[in-house]
Amino acid sequence: MKKRKEFLKLIADCKKGKVDLVITKSVTRFARNTVEGLQTVRQLKNLGIGIYFEKENVNTLNMDNEMLLTFFFTQAQAECESLSGNVKWGHRKNFQDGKVYYHYDSFLGYRKGEDGQPVIDEEQAKIVRRIYSQYLMGYSVRKICTGLEGDGIRTARGTSEWHDSTVQGILRNEKYIGDAILQKTYVADLFNHQTKKNMGELPKYYVHDCHPAIIDRATFQKVQEEIARRAGKRKTSSRAKTELGKYSSKYALSEILICGECGSPYRRQTYMPKGEKIYVWRCLNRMENGKRICKNSPTFKEDALHNAIVVAMNEMFSQQAARDVLRESITAVLAAAQPEMSLPAVKSKLAALEARYKDLLDLVIADSARYEDFEDEFRTTNEKMAGLRSLQTKLELEQPSASEPDRRMEQIASTIEQTDASITDYDDIRTRQLISTIKVLDKETLLIRFKDGMEITQHIEK
Repeated sequence: MKKRKEFLKLIADCKKGKVDLVITKSVTRFARNTVEGLQTVRQLKNLGIGIYFEKENVNTLNMDNEMLLTFFFTQAQAECESLSGNVKWGHRKNFQDGKVYYHYDSFLGYRKGEDGQPVIDEEQAKIVRRIYSQYLMGYSVRKICTGLEGDGIRTARGTSEWHDSTVQGILRNEKYIGDAILQKTYVADLFNHQTKKNMGELPKYYVHDCHPAIIDRATFQKVQEEIARRAGKRKTSSRAKTELGKYSSKYALSEILICGECGSPYRRQTYMPKGEKIYVWRCLNRMENGKRICKNSPTFKEDALHNAIVVAMNEMFSQQAARDVLRESITAVLAAAQPEMSLPAVKSKLAALEARYKDLLDLVIADSARYEDFEDEFRTTNEKMAGLRSLQTKLELEQPSASEPDRRMEQIASTIEQTDASITDYDDIRTRQLISTIKVLDKETLLIRFKDGMEITQHIEK
């Protein structure tokens, strides 16, 4: 009833005395809800205004009781419920068949193609990729919104204001990897049209690869993990009112710099001796509770911390493990340009195929996928592995002294060994991407753990 603007306007005119008699074709045109229909009839009758239903030949002013009218309204409601049930059944059958409905007016990154299916709008797709990229760089949702507004970028609906919920919806939307979850919501009540989130009341359907993807699956998965990580943060301050913590994108060290004595995170503070700003990092536990809880946690000047982190990053990049990865990459790239692959390249590709084959087996064994879904990939992978094993045997028997790609690879690797490319400036984004935690061992030493598992004990210069 609330959405029937013209009907409400009619009732308002009745209350103002502008209407003497309401004439309508039938009961079903007037109302399809028994309770609301009877309430409206009584309301107008009290104002001395009758309603004449042409099909039923009924005038409410001439009625002695409401029994007949109640029957008509009940019949209209039953008809409405039956029609609604048929529509619901049709939608749910389409869901079961994997038919996806697209709402292009709110679907950033896509437009309706000539065949009625979604196609990527490259200009809008850049915005979607930007949002995903910045989120993985450590940007908060609010900071992403501020950046989009500052650059004059509009939402899918054409508004200049970006809400946090809009960006969060984009980050969680599986449609950006080419998939779709059907029946996320449902209409709980026929008459007030209340929409509820489907929390298991009805089945959901997952459709794979139903349209082109803007975001690759690996990036999407990383974003979902980062969303869960930020949402699951626990409080770090004893003064916090709730057990949940809050993610801050302002400083990378706020999340990763940990006191080695009490395990509390470090926080940035500003001092102004003699009017000059000095930024330092202190243990949060010691700041709030004093030396009685954390006795020996040191205070670090921000510049000294940044310099130590930069030195540790350069040390990490110079480690032999990084050079080995680069060496393998160079081998694969150079060998691919030759008419026949080199032995190291064959072994590298064979190892990758064997790993993929094992992943497929694990999926099927764990009952998370059917063998039929991956039958073609199983067959293709087996054929490729058989071909590579034959080529590997042939190359091992020939044992050439050194192929041209191998010689070029050695030359390039030798040049890399003699080159000391280093990072010179501290950067929050790089720190978030590379470092997992920084543990304060004492006033002169940090234990820096990188995300690849490498650990470096770094001295801090005063």
